[in-house]
Parts: sequence; C-alpha cells; structure tokens
Amino acid sequence: MLGPLAVHDRQGVELTPTPPKVREVLALLLLRNQTLVLTSELVDEIWPDSPPVSALSTLQTYIYKLRNMLSEGYGERSTVLRTRPHGYMLAVPQESIDSFHFERLTTAGNAALADGDLGAAADLLSQALSLWRGPALADVTGGNLLSAYGTALEEGRLRALELRIDVDLRLGRHRKAVSELKRLVNDHPLQEVFHTQLMLALHRSGRRPEALDVYQRLRNLLVEELGVEPSSRAQSMHQAVLSSASSLEVRAPEGTITISVPDRLEEESAPPPAQLPPDVLDFTPRADLEQVVNGLLKPRNGTAPAVSISGMTGVGKTVLAVHAAHLLRQDFPDGQLFARLRGSTGDPADPADILADFLHAAGLAEDRIPTGMEGRVAAFRTWVATRKVLIVLDDAATAAQIQPLLPGCPPSGTIITGRAGLNGLVGAAHVRLDLPTEDDCVELLQNIIGRPLADGERQAAEVIAQLCGRLPLAIRAVGARVSSTGWSLKKLAERLIVSGRRLDELVFADLDVRDRLQESYEQLGEEERRFLRLLSLLPGPVFTAHGVANLLESDSDSVDKLLLQLVENHFLRVLLQNVDEIVYTIHELVRFFAQEQVEQELGYREQERLNGPFELP
Repeated sequence: MLGPLAVHDRQGVELTPTPPKVREVLALLLLRNQTLVLTSELVDEIWPDSPPVSALSTLQTYIYKLRNMLSEGYGERSTVLRTRPHGYMLAVPQESIDSFHFERLTTAGNAALADGDLGAAADLLSQALSLWRGPALADVTGGNLLSAYGTALEEGRLRALELRIDVDLRLGRHRKAVSELKRLVNDHPLQEVFHTQLMLALHRSGRRPEALDVYQRLRNLLVEELGVEPSSRAQSMHQAVLSSASSLEVRAPEGTITISVPDRLEEESAPPPAQLPPDVLDFTPRADLEQVVNGLLKPRNGTAPAVSISGMTGVGKTVLAVHAAHLLRQDFPDGQLFARLRGSTGDPADPADILADFLHAAGLAEDRIPTGMEGRVAAFRTWVATRKVLIVLDDAATAAQIQPLLPGCPPSGTIITGRAGLNGLVGAAHVRLDLPTEDDCVELLQNIIGRPLADGERQAAEVIAQLCGRLPLAIRAVGARVSSTGWSLKKLAERLIVSGRRLDELVFADLDVRDRLQESYEQLGEEERRFLRLLSLLPGPVFTAHGVANLLESDSDSVDKLLLQLVENHFLRVLLQNVDEIVYTIHELVRFFAQEQVEQELGYREQERLNGPFELP
C-alpha cells in the first residue's frame, strides 16, 4: 500500500484488481486488516454522496470478485475474506503487507535511537523508507476514511524521514543530506523541520550564506501564505547560524573514539567509474564542440549543467558527445558514466536498469541497490550530489526517459544525445547539430584515410562530400572503404555518380546509412511516413507548405503540422524563414531513402507510372 495499490501471490504474480471501486473496497479492508469493516462504512466510502438503490448487491459483487482473486493467491477462499454479521473482515497475514513492515522497522529504529545506537537507527529507518514506491495508495480514490488513512500513512513517512535525517546529521553525514533536504523543502514547503535541518546541513558543509537564505525564504513564505512568523525552533537555528554557534558542530556520541575521516566516505572501496567509449582518432573539430564544452562548464540558475545534442541520423551526435566528454575528463575527476538509451530503436532502455548499472559502477553492492525506480533515483542522486561526475546519455528517446538519470544539483554535468524529443528537457543547453561544411567533410575524409590528399585528390574528395550530402556517417563509410580496398578517391567518386542506388555504396561493416535511416523512419507514425514518401516524389528538394498543400490538394494546417513533425525528427530542415512563409528542404540521402520506401510500398511498375504528374492513389 506504500505507493500504488499492488497485490501479488506467493510466486510474485500480480493479482491487483483493475476496477477502481473494487480497489477501494480492497484498500479499506487491508487498512483494517483482521478487523471488522461494516457494510455501511464500505457503502459510504464507495458512494460518499448518494449510494444507488443497488449499492448492497453491487458491493456483494465486488466482494465476490475479491474472493476469487484472493483464492488464486492464497488457495484459502473460505478464510482469507470472511463474511461477518453486518460486514466483512480480511484475514491476510500482517507479514504480507508492506505498511506492517514499515511500522515494524520504524519502531525498531526509534528503539535503536533510544539506546544510542545511531548506526543501527539510520539503517533501520532507511530500510523502512525504502519500502515506499510513491504516495500511499496513489491510484486509489475514495471517501473520508481512505483519505484519512492515506494521510496518516504519509505523515508516518514524513516522521520517519525527519528522524532518519536527524540521525544522519548526528552522524556527521551533512553533505549527503543537503540534496535530499533541498528536494524535501521543495516538495513540502510548509514543513519547517526540513528547512531547519537544511540550514544545519548547509552550515556544517561550509555553505553558511545558503543556510541563511533558506531561513529568509521560509520566513517570506510563512508571512505571505499564513501571516505567521517561523517557529521558535527555526528562529533559534537562524540565530545559531548567524553567530556560528559551537552547538551546531557535530558531536560524537558519548563513549566513542573520534577518528578523522574524509567527508566523502565511499560505500565500497571502488575506483571512480570510467565508462566512456574510446575517443575517435579522426575527429574533425567543428564549431558545435565549443557550445557543448561551455555548456558543461557553466551551471545555469543553480541547476546541474546539462547539454542536449540533437540532429539528423548520422550527423555525428555520439562522436561529438564522446569527444567532448574526453576533453572534459579532468574537470570531472569523480568519474564518467555512459549509457546507450536505444531511443532510435523500438526497444528503448528502461531508466531503472540504467540506474542500477550506474549504482553498481559507483561501488554499491548488488544487495544494496533499491528495487524500485524511486529508490534508485534517490540513491543515485544522493551518491552524485557531492561528487563531480560527467554523465553521457546516448540516443535518448524522450525527456521523460532522461529525467530520472539526471543529477539533482551541481557540480556534476550531463551530455545527452538524441534524434528528437529533447526540447522538453528544462534547464539544458540545446545544441542542434547541423551538417558540417564541405571543407570539414574533406578534412574528415583525409583523417579517416590517414594521409594527406595527393595532387588531384582534393577535387574528388569535394565531389564525394557533395554526393554524401555532407553527412558524416556517409563520409565515414566511404573513407573506410577507401582505406580497406585501396581504391582511389576518384574511382569511388565515379561509382557514387553512376550508381542508380547511391545508398548501396554508403555502407562498410556497421557503417550503414540506409540501416540507420530505417531505424529512425520506423519511429515515425504511419501518417508521417506516408507524408515523407510523398515529399520524396516532389520535383526538387526545396518546397514550402503552401506549395505542398496545393500539389496534394490538402489543407495548409494539416501540411504545416506534418512538416513541423518531420523537422522535429530531423527528416527535414528549415532552409529559410521569413514573415510570409517557411522554406523547407529534404536531405538528398533522406530523399533517396524515402523513394526506396515508395518502391517497396507501390512496386517498381507503379513507381514508373508516378514519374508523370505528381499524384498518388
């Protein structure tokens, strides 16, 4: 119940009922487990305003469904859900309910604290809090009873949080507590205790001005919202911080021997993670590199610096990100993390799995890694909060996939690459990677070949750059073929000129322009794919929305929407934008690819017929 309602049998198979009102009945029975719940209470809870005439018979139907469900899990249909005079009673073993374990662990934590065993208290309270998967009964709505029980559970969680953080501060873990307390202050702005604890943690971390600012913001909030001053406890903390009172310093428990230890004691004796892929030896400098580097070295508005790199397939997003990360390694001495998010495929990576990998790389033992997403996010952000780590997230699908993987605060930074969907990433510096210049392409080709261009080769290299559409992936494929086969640049340029299917020539080993375009193409909706095929049949690569709408005899709004979606996914590019209209262009290789899709859709004979007037059945 500590999160969305979830029921599993002994083998872990989920049995959670889906009808909302059945979940309400089950939630109330669980909250009053082994206690009679009156029929009248259930009716009032399910239909708080005006119960229907059929309320009792409907309730009996819900009970019947629950009995069937519970009999699957326990095989004890006659005993798990019992009918009693005037009501029902659930008889589930207490050990099967997470809220029971939460209460047990918090009670044990309080007992350990009373005995002066701070380490055991912190561990027990952390175990209790790790049981939470979200707000209590997050997906269950109901009347007054469920609301009251949910509020009581949440208050218990906040009390356990307050107590565990207090223990952490007494143990000298103030640096670790800062990032968590900042989140709690934001989530619970009227909980003065979290503000007070944050002031203490910041003061002990040598951040006294920030501690004073926390008090000022708390006071402004209370005066404006409630018309009251902060509590005496908060005011006392403020005065103590102002005077740098000795009472704020960490005091060792009585009877212990103090030992000087580093502020950032590792969970395990593990070296800093170093997960970056090898840098490319033939990297050709480009202007976008400076944007990425500067974005990572300049935090924005107190948030952890992040740079997102977007662009069409094969434009070199990953190469640029990895090269920039290697340049910045010395600026992030606590490690570098790298993850492929597979956003351009039909099987994007689960952020929870990536977090587990990151925590393992950080030195956390397998049995210490939380099982749920929220626990892993909290553990990762706690670990990274006081470290300077560089995180590279390659081939992201959406901003939602990335969000759990971002640090909560500086000084760590993140580089993200993705074909589309990154505009929703708030606070990041966005770099839209364009095609390199022809001179850059020639230099790249020369670097891949590994020797200076001989007399007469420069012109052939320029032709190759043009026929590759200045796409770095295509140029890499061509350069690899030249290095492997020993062909001259002139011969390869001639093959590209005469080839009826140019994409056949732009492949070497895993460098395959067609395959990469196919991956991105399959991520489009059917309407966008069909529209892209139509655009590939236009007389030229440059067009306007008005012109396309006239050719297709379609309304301009629909065409505008589809064009913008293809621009966002980097299949089209805005060539010119003025007051009256936008001029679009389609990349030459994308156009060839889309024409191949037309051939597959309609067949070669139909394609020949379409060489006449522009129309499709």
